[in-house]
Amino acid sequence: MFSKSTEYALRATIFIARTSSEDNKVSIKAIAEGIGAPRAFTAKTLQQLTKDKTIILSTPGPSGGFYMTEEAKKRPIYEVIQLMGESHTIESCVLGLPYCNDSQPCSMHNTYKHIRKDLKNMFQNKSIQELADSNEFLLRL
Repeated sequence: MFSKSTEYALRATIFIARTSSEDNKVSIKAIAEGIGAPRAFTAKTLQQLTKDKTIILSTPGPSGGFYMTEEAKKRPIYEVIQLMGESHTIESCVLGLPYCNDSQPCSMHNTYKHIRKDLKNMFQNKSIQELADSNEFLLRL
């Protein structure tokens, strides 16, 4: 459904929420290993996620790394999807048609609009912390 970048961003965000705090930062190496992603790809993804400083924060240096505040962990996972520039994946026509809408529906529109609404609601109503609490599998990758 999402690009590999967004999949890794979601996994990294959940991993960081589970394993970090303001006092316990986690390294790129640990994140990459923890989510089963290449280190360079993880670094690039984290660069995107830390750009606006709302969800994931970073501190440079030997005792630095990535972390999330308790407040950031309460944010909806949908914000990660937005930061990665992929909210259109949920909000657009399932066939990618630019003209698809209620007055000019594609063949999938009427069925998918309900699914799209449910997906968007799910991502907007699930906090990062809720996913971190329920995804133990991330620590076994």
